Amino acid sequence: MFWFPQKRIFLDYASATPVLPEVKKKMDKYWSKDFYNPRAIYKEASVIKEEVEEARKSVARALGVSFSGIIFTASGTESDNLAILGTFEIAKEIFKKPHIIISAIEHPAVALAAEEVVRRGGEMSVLGVDEEGRVSPEALKKLLKKNTFLVSVGLANSEIGTIQPLSKIGRILREYRKDNESPYPYLHTDASQAPNYLDVTLESPNIDLLTLDGSKIYGPKGVGILATRKGVKIHPIIFGGEQEGGRRSGTLNPSLIVGFTSALEAAIKDREKESERLKVLQKYFIEQIYQHVPKAVINGSLEHSLPNLISVSLPNTLSEFVLLKLDKEGVMVSVGSACSSDGLVSGSEVIKALGKHQLAESTLRFSFGRQTSLSEVKRAAKIFCKVAKSLL
Repeated sequence: MFWFPQKRIFLDYASATPVLPEVKKKMDKYWSKDFYNPRAIYKEASVIKEEVEEARKSVARALGVSFSGIIFTASGTESDNLAILGTFEIAKEIFKKPHIIISAIEHPAVALAAEEVVRRGGEMSVLGVDEEGRVSPEALKKLLKKNTFLVSVGLANSEIGTIQPLSKIGRILREYRKDNESPYPYLHTDASQAPNYLDVTLESPNIDLLTLDGSKIYGPKGVGILATRKGVKIHPIIFGGEQEGGRRSGTLNPSLIVGFTSALEAAIKDREKESERLKVLQKYFIEQIYQHVPKAVINGSLEHSLPNLISVSLPNTLSEFVLLKLDKEGVMVSVGSACSSDGLVSGSEVIKALGKHQLAESTLRFSFGRQTSLSEVKRAAKIFCKVAKSLL
């Protein structure tokens, strides 16, 4: 009799997602053409340029903006930086000390870019969150100033899955602009975790700038977008060839752009069905934790949350130690943001922002995806509960 080891279980889809087969297939036909510069005027390059612009129009339609409002970047991180520093540089022409507001649980790409605003002479306010990670629109009103140029609040948090009330925030900012007869402040959101499960059009929440990342939507790494509403002014932060309407220099990669577009279309098409499927898996996993590990703490909002993400803390344990035990048992999870320098900073800071300082280093993130099956979730839940009970 031959013994075959059980397949390892990947539950870290919030960090990165595998490229869908249909997306890879569309990308493959462009690899041999990638050396053509879309800005050249010979026939082959012109064909590539047309296809890139068709991709831009497709993304624009999906997000409810004009095609000129789509800026292709190399990542969600770059898009966040362009949104914040690009609008800041324009705002400096109007305000002596431009003021930015971010939530207390923003992705490091947003938080550190906001700190750069301060280093360059601006001001920053941090909007706190409640114990579920939700911001208060009423608290935001108290932070607004005449020199506020941008409010940046992520649509759905990558660590605890909490969804923010962006529609209410958008209405508040729209009224504030109207009362002050000003185009500011803009509303920016990093929605990188959201397209697989939520509507990410700019219209209903009155969003002015929106960040997406290909690696979070089963598309390729190395490509993202910043979508901008008509009239939003951005100063470039990368200089050179003045591509993307002069807002972002750098030769475009057609295969990555086509891959991103195809992945976004697939996410929108399957959004409702996949959300319902993952809600079942999420519910089962949480019920198992409550039943077998009553001392565990579920973080975030059970009502306003992404359907694929669970943040759980084990009091008086070190999350890295738990992760290594799970890894040995064949379950791959995360203890923090994939984009933080040591893999821990973002996750622990989010938990602290919830007022749970004692749990900051005791938290794990389980995130499900398209390839996650019920049998895998059942096995992972059993393994986690066994490990957790041995430590508590």
